[in-house]
Amino acid sequence: MTRSARCRLLAVAVAMTAAAGCGSTVELHGSSAPGTNNGTGAQSLSVPSNAPGVAGNVPGATAAVGGGGATVPGATGPAAGGGGNTTTTVPGSGGQKAVVGPGITSTTIYVGVETADQAGAADKTIGAAGAAPSYSFRDVFTAVADYASSHGGFAGRKMQGLFYDYNLTTNTDTQDQSACAFWTQDHKIFAMPGASDITRACAEKAGALSLIAGNSVASTFTRFPHFIDPISIRLDRLGPVTVNGLFKAGYFAGKLGFVTWDDPNYKYAYKNGYLPALAGHHIKLWDEAFVAVPQTVNGVSDTSAAMSSIVTRFRSEGIDHVIIQDGHAGVFSGEGLTLEFMDQAESQGYRPRYGQNADNVPGSSDLPSDQQDKAIAILDSDSVAADDAGWHANQAREKCFKIESDAGFPVKNDNDRGLAAQACDEVFFLQTVLNKLSPTNLTSDAFVQAVAQLGRSWPAAFVYGTQFAPGLRDGSAAVRTAEYSASCSCLHYMGAPYYP
Repeated sequence: MTRSARCRLLAVAVAMTAAAGCGSTVELHGSSAPGTNNGTGAQSLSVPSNAPGVAGNVPGATAAVGGGGATVPGATGPAAGGGGNTTTTVPGSGGQKAVVGPGITSTTIYVGVETADQAGAADKTIGAAGAAPSYSFRDVFTAVADYASSHGGFAGRKMQGLFYDYNLTTNTDTQDQSACAFWTQDHKIFAMPGASDITRACAEKAGALSLIAGNSVASTFTRFPHFIDPISIRLDRLGPVTVNGLFKAGYFAGKLGFVTWDDPNYKYAYKNGYLPALAGHHIKLWDEAFVAVPQTVNGVSDTSAAMSSIVTRFRSEGIDHVIIQDGHAGVFSGEGLTLEFMDQAESQGYRPRYGQNADNVPGSSDLPSDQQDKAIAILDSDSVAADDAGWHANQAREKCFKIESDAGFPVKNDNDRGLAAQACDEVFFLQTVLNKLSPTNLTSDAFVQAVAQLGRSWPAAFVYGTQFAPGLRDGSAAVRTAEYSASCSCLHYMGAPYYP
């Protein structure tokens, strides 16, 4: 039902992990900086359509691997300042030396983690107080990091988060710069959030990984070769996945309108993902609208006003089907466009049929139920038990929720579930890959090379299925189709997950 970083998170106002994530509405991180795509070819996901968990190759994935709040008590080695690989001792080796990335000592791996202590207040600002997370993301992340440290570890080490709190009333680009300095100059980290070009460039300069965005396109991965988005579908790939799935479900009829963010990545995905897919099915797009990205909570009122005008225009044109490509942008981490459009449409008595993906957070209680009626969604998210209907339980997700509950943080709402799933996926993704590396080579280059060998083997708490290959580093891959019914305020799933 829900999504992030993409990402892809669930409801509104979420704190993000060392990877700004998917799905929620007001969040804590900035949008991608301009210049996010240079028109290079897109990575493609072209595999047999079958159930998740089946091995397969990914033809057409070509991006190459290129080749660095809180203090760190008792840290040794590269625990503070600067970046780049260093040499340390392999744990338990009797003195064997290893080349390690920044933020790795002989005992600990440090990672940058974002928090947003103002999230609950921001939810109230936009009228979504019920979606506020129940716990500090610092606690949610630490619970799973501590569990993983004592259950398998990280190349013989423990994990420790370095937390930077984002202020939702301050420009996000400015805060990205400050967070960069905190993580890579005041301290050192092996991985950090990758939600904007600023943070991705920061990680590259420091020799670190950047993780999870929910707002990337093909050239993002080319320009930042150590950026990985393990639980997202990049935007220009998501467009064809969404359109093709909607076409198979018989969604297209009448007049179609399209709305997305006025942001380089989203506009690139519209031009190079959605439009070719629509043309391939001979579907005419009647009108499109691009909405300015609010960089502070105070700017959300401008978003509302712009959306009111768009709704009025679409209504006057007789548009009866609407696709909204939502996602992380400015203070919104997802669902922001959808919430604003549906609220304005409901106030004007306008109820088009929506074509959606997980970035719209279909079925969310924050969205007007009557607006969602008969919406068709192509979903990759699997962060709540209802998403398993007609299939089987997501064991990675259930394990994650038990870890959080045992630590004193039982999930209570959609946002809790999304934040827990994202924290678990980040931690266990790092653990899975690091533990595959040679203990004498724990670098970001080695990490990216190991990711390319994962195929479909890594189970995520947040999504139905993942797939990685050389040049394919946006890992979410399996989707399923659902239709929303206002009569039960629920989603009805139409078949099992599949790899498109």
